[in-house]
Amino acid sequence: MAVVAAAALFIAVLGYSTRWICDDALIYTRAVEQILAGNGPVYNVGERAETSTSALWQWLLALAGFLFGQPDTSTISWVLGLVLTAAGFGLAVDATWRLHSRRHFAVPLPCGLLVLLGMRPVWEYATSGLETGLTTFWMAAGWWLFLRLRTKASAKAILLAAFTMGLGPLVRPDLALVAAVFLAALWPAVRPGRSLALGAAGAAAVLPLAYEIFRMGFYGILVPMPALTKNAGESLWTRGFAYVADFAGPYLLWLPLIVVIVVFAGLLHRRSGRWSEPMVALTPVVAGALHLGYVVKVGGDYMHARMALPALFLILLPVLVIPRSKNAGVAAVVVAVWASLCAGLARYPAADGSVLGIDDERAYYVRWTGNSAPTNSAAYVQRLQRLKDVVMAETGSGRRSLIYHGVGPGNDIIITPARTGAMVVGVYLGTVGMLAPTGVGIVDFWGLANPIGARFDFPTVKPGHSKPLGNAWLLADHAAPEAPVHPSGNFAVSGTVTPEQVTAARHALSCGDLAEIQRSTREPLTFKRFWDNLTGAWRRTRVTIPPDPFEAERKFCGRP
Repeated sequence: MAVVAAAALFIAVLGYSTRWICDDALIYTRAVEQILAGNGPVYNVGERAETSTSALWQWLLALAGFLFGQPDTSTISWVLGLVLTAAGFGLAVDATWRLHSRRHFAVPLPCGLLVLLGMRPVWEYATSGLETGLTTFWMAAGWWLFLRLRTKASAKAILLAAFTMGLGPLVRPDLALVAAVFLAALWPAVRPGRSLALGAAGAAAVLPLAYEIFRMGFYGILVPMPALTKNAGESLWTRGFAYVADFAGPYLLWLPLIVVIVVFAGLLHRRSGRWSEPMVALTPVVAGALHLGYVVKVGGDYMHARMALPALFLILLPVLVIPRSKNAGVAAVVVAVWASLCAGLARYPAADGSVLGIDDERAYYVRWTGNSAPTNSAAYVQRLQRLKDVVMAETGSGRRSLIYHGVGPGNDIIITPARTGAMVVGVYLGTVGMLAPTGVGIVDFWGLANPIGARFDFPTVKPGHSKPLGNAWLLADHAAPEAPVHPSGNFAVSGTVTPEQVTAARHALSCGDLAEIQRSTREPLTFKRFWDNLTGAWRRTRVTIPPDPFEAERKFCGRP
């Protein structure tokens, strides 16, 4: 058990040394605040938009916030992420030890484990406030339960393994691929009878299917809103390969991977007498390769390394630790030397997003907050304290105000009459969500929480940051009809806005599919609305919106 405890301890210490949360983590925090306030899993009261990519992480944070009586779960998020990461490393090492029949050797050699511990991004995403810790734990738990079936293939153990593996889509939608591979490998691994196989399939599907029905009826679409914003169904192979190269290059990751591949090939050769043994060992490798292929297809991410880490973890699972031998000892030494040099010297060179719009997200927010370990919402909100003061003053006055923190000279705060209540335009969506009370609406400038902006037909340049809402749409949807429209733009980020553009956008919002999207998110959730949302979810998910108000008006209203 020493090696298991050591793996958990090392990643816990390294993760703690680089502890942080990012602005995106505060998006979860805002949604959790709404849940605990009794408003449901929404970002704004009165508008049903699913901003949380990981449904399971959102509800785990809500449970933690309820148990600790703390609606602001920003601190809880990084602590819970670190605990889950450490537990995941321990489970994964214990499972791999089982794979190599630990009764035959007392202490295994670390190999793939050293690759993970040598990379700084692994440390950083042990916290971050995002669902990465949950992802690590889920993959490790699935691997542990899968290997346990070799010695304990009872019906209860099979159903538990299937249920756990089936949670993948709730951890992250893209992990459905990983879940499918593990579930497919269950049948040849344990050969269940027909009734048990059907029971396992039901156990795997019951929770994801139930939540998908809830998602379709409550939000009116098939996927979380960020999936629309990031065009998760498109193919950006060139950018995706560049993202993987950006992940591996700074750390010379190809060097330890070559060693690991050689070690893995040798282990498979020894087990070739029983076909089921290589199949078991290859299951996480196939799952990791497929997940990496998906990441490449969609063009990666704007966060350096984040989306490639699950695939790396999966591919290394069968060789996290290996049996002792002369050749294994040499391999472990080579990987250990690389890990020491990588941990001490290797750094990602672009913290400013200058490489293909890919950021070292932790370095960026350390610089932006002026805090070497930003681990709670206060570290972020203080950066926009002036905006918070204005928001609180406008909210206290009872005025209908649309508030925006300008990006022009002096970063002026602009206020114009709002359509309803108080609204704040959020460029830093998570931070702005935390500086405003739950009853104050947040207008997401980038579309992660905006049902209209998420559907804009923009090409993906930087995932999650390629769909600016635009002044015409912002004013049309959220400003009062009497609000003035100046040529320079009330909320100018770039370009100009005219009254004619605002009128066209407002008209487009009242027509066809755009009007139905508005109703699906803003009408009271009666049984009829739930059913209409459920049955129309497929169509709404496929709607795209021209960013130009005049084109949108022609498309949805039929105006020539």
